[in-house]
Amino acid sequence: MQRVKEYTESYFLPAGECNPQQEMPVTLVARRIIDIATMHANLLDVGYARLVEDGLTWVLSRLSIEMYRYPGINESYSLSTWIEGFNRHFSERNFELTAESGEVLGHCRSVWVPINIRRRESGALEALESLSDVVSERRCPIDKQPRMTALGDEGTRSNDYRFRYCDCDFNRHVNAVRYMELYLNQWDMDFHDEYRIKRFDISYQHEAYCGDEVKVKIHDAGDDTYLCEIAGKESVHTRARIIYTKRNNSNNDN
Repeated sequence: MQRVKEYTESYFLPAGECNPQQEMPVTLVARRIIDIATMHANLLDVGYARLVEDGLTWVLSRLSIEMYRYPGINESYSLSTWIEGFNRHFSERNFELTAESGEVLGHCRSVWVPINIRRRESGALEALESLSDVVSERRCPIDKQPRMTALGDEGTRSNDYRFRYCDCDFNRHVNAVRYMELYLNQWDMDFHDEYRIKRFDISYQHEAYCGDEVKVKIHDAGDDTYLCEIAGKESVHTRARIIYTKRNNSNNDN
């Protein structure tokens, strides 16, 4: 097994992967994070193929993305990942997004937990004990995710949504990135033209499935910060905090 403390992949952003503002969408940042975390875990022999032997799989529990600038059309960029800490119940993994010039574009924090595939509940991962020699001394400069609290009805707008086939992934539950997309769809094109996402925090609570009906709630907390929640009748599926910042005149601004 290769003991690689930091793993890096390089990418190119074609027009077909850009958002209407001609930049990398934050949802694609999340997809790349999941991809490269999977690659590094496989390299360390704690990926899906190894965990499934114990009836376990990795599940993303928390994700925080803080971007200083998003890559634009036809721009090359790199994504690096490293493990900050772990125990038998979860792993903390960080990321850095950089431009081809070396400019740092953003940082991300994530927490992953092993889940028992059959019972769909948290499981202890003895295999993680072998990772002590690949924990990096490198720190992540962004704050850890704040505690997400329940949203009340006062000052909160909501829309109903029913999850459908294309919302789900190979686990047969709603894809982690789909929740993010659903939150972003609560604002119109004009809003996204005027503001870009500076930071996106999301906490995953309970899985949702095809056919589940939920309410998507948005609360304006002031200072271009919005608290969000997707909840069904019996459980909360995700909570999020999105911090926007006003754009400059250019399509892809700092």
